[in-house]
Amino acid sequence: MLGILTGMPSIVFARSSEDSLLLERIFAYPRNYTSNQLGGFTSNVYIKTHYNVARRNFTLWLIPSMYSIADGDRLLVAESYNKLRFKRLGEHESRRQVTFSTIRHNRRAMPTIVDFMTPTIYDVCIFNDHILSPFNRHNSGYYRYRCSHLDTDTATVSFSPRVLKNTQLVTGIAAVHVPTGRIITVSFNGEYDMIRFHTKSTQGEVDTQSLLPKHSKTLLNFQFVGNNVNASFEAVYNCPVTLPDSLDNVFSMALMDSLRPIPLTPQEDSIYHVYTERHKPDTTVVEDTTHHFNFVKDVLQDAIGDNLVTSLRYETKNTYMRLSPILDPTYVSYSSTHGFSYKLRFRSEFRYRKDRFLEFNPWCGYNFKYDKFYFTLPLYYHYNPKRNGVLTVIYGNGNRIGSSVVMDEIRREYGDSLHLDGNNLELFDDNYLTISNSIDLARWLKFGAGVTYHRRVAYNSDEMRKWKKPRNYYSFAPMLSVSLQPWRKGPVLSADYEAGVKGVLNSFIDYERWEFDASYKLKIKPLRVFNARVGGGFYSRKNDNYFVDYMHFRDNKLPGGWDDDWSGDFQLLNSQWYNESSYYARAHVSYESPLLVASWLPLLGNIVEKERFYYSILGIEHTRPYSEVGYGLSTRFISIGLFASFLNAQYQGFGSKFTFELFRRW
Repeated sequence: MLGILTGMPSIVFARSSEDSLLLERIFAYPRNYTSNQLGGFTSNVYIKTHYNVARRNFTLWLIPSMYSIADGDRLLVAESYNKLRFKRLGEHESRRQVTFSTIRHNRRAMPTIVDFMTPTIYDVCIFNDHILSPFNRHNSGYYRYRCSHLDTDTATVSFSPRVLKNTQLVTGIAAVHVPTGRIITVSFNGEYDMIRFHTKSTQGEVDTQSLLPKHSKTLLNFQFVGNNVNASFEAVYNCPVTLPDSLDNVFSMALMDSLRPIPLTPQEDSIYHVYTERHKPDTTVVEDTTHHFNFVKDVLQDAIGDNLVTSLRYETKNTYMRLSPILDPTYVSYSSTHGFSYKLRFRSEFRYRKDRFLEFNPWCGYNFKYDKFYFTLPLYYHYNPKRNGVLTVIYGNGNRIGSSVVMDEIRREYGDSLHLDGNNLELFDDNYLTISNSIDLARWLKFGAGVTYHRRVAYNSDEMRKWKKPRNYYSFAPMLSVSLQPWRKGPVLSADYEAGVKGVLNSFIDYERWEFDASYKLKIKPLRVFNARVGGGFYSRKNDNYFVDYMHFRDNKLPGGWDDDWSGDFQLLNSQWYNESSYYARAHVSYESPLLVASWLPLLGNIVEKERFYYSILGIEHTRPYSEVGYGLSTRFISIGLFASFLNAQYQGFGSKFTFELFRRW
């Protein structure tokens, strides 16, 4: 039926009251005709993906998750039988129970296409957190609708972007049940994250199931630097066979044959036949167990492919490990203040009991401007998930911190006329160890306590020795923290206290520091976010403290991506300002939306995914108020931020920041 509808010319109606009534019924359908309660709803889902590598070249090896189809067969098939559990509309978890694939090493190619598995057309977003649905009331301003009534019970509604084509919008047509507004079938086209797609979905028919598809098929095309890969992604929901939970990612062709709810096409049958013939053991030949070195396979494919351009992943029932690709452009970032930097991340989890598990999530990186290697090694022991009880141990080397106190002491002792500038006597490398515990005393109250130990080493040790000054500066401090969130969707309020103690592990720095912070994130449909953060801190005791080192107000030499720190940091502030004042007060606000300014511009507007405006202000001693304003946009290729700084409303400078986004979701 959908094929007939999509082939028919649309009959254009003016937006009459009858058309408006039909759209209102579509928008209100989940509320009026379903319980709209998907929490705990489960479905057995069969997924089949057919790949056709039409063209490829050496660059396919460099794309994350694509090296497995960079050579060898051009026609491939992958199947899986999954258990899908919904938390709400648009939020679900999928567990793969049975799988079979002709892809090398049973790897997943183009794993981003999993986002296309379950189109939720009534939610704000059709797929995960992207593609604004034309059937959600909050998005109606972005679309133009045309209605054509076939009979008293059925109508077609075509939809297209109101002004310009954009990666967050789609074009298509739907068959609608007129009396209720229920979507019967829908077909739409779009492009997101380097993938062009055409989706056809047949919806369920009753209550909650009508909010979800019962069958969907998506045709995808990926083109990049001469590569051309086509894929067909088909999903069948509510399959009758329910497998025991003990089955987890079992690789079995025989089991998949018994579960498959729809037949394979003749071409897919042929692909499987070639695969099984190739892997059939030859009983007439004595197996040679001697390993023969093959440079292409052993080095280029297994060593380089598995380690350089693809995430290393290991997963069992109780263990999960993942190392980001060694050569991953998405971990390259640049700012006009800190230059280029590069990061690597490792994530792991070991669950030895249902309610207790360990997390070890180290990261490291290198900043080229400061010629320094940074690392952080955090270990988390979750011992009480019901109350978020976590014991944390973190070891790392922090930012190179500045303190002019040592230079001031040398000048007092040896004379003010000394020329010490350029000797880097104010710079220290910081190695630290923090041990803390936090737990929820109530739903709205979190309490934490711990200790932190710093060993700050003079950057120019020889010059320190020359002036008879210590090269190592030790501090030991107990710390307390309290976090409150009186309202579930309200701001998070926190207070932190830290006091240095002399005589513990060579510590000789005495200080007392307080910090207060409040952060608030307001999500506004569709996909708009308002961020606000205010905070301040001060030293109530700072006798012989050589270092001003705040917890919530510090320089970041390895900046993160769009969602990491762009809304809560100063982008152009001089590094020295973070460590010069005995108090600070700051505020940050940002507003993000998928369609603001650049989204409406020709060409550029097609690829803009999100835009954001920023404003930040800072007050510290011995200077006028400092502020920054900024604008940023995120695309499939890159995220860019442009910022201007001001001192007491007088313009100071301009800077930029960018991170690569290409294949970040891959």
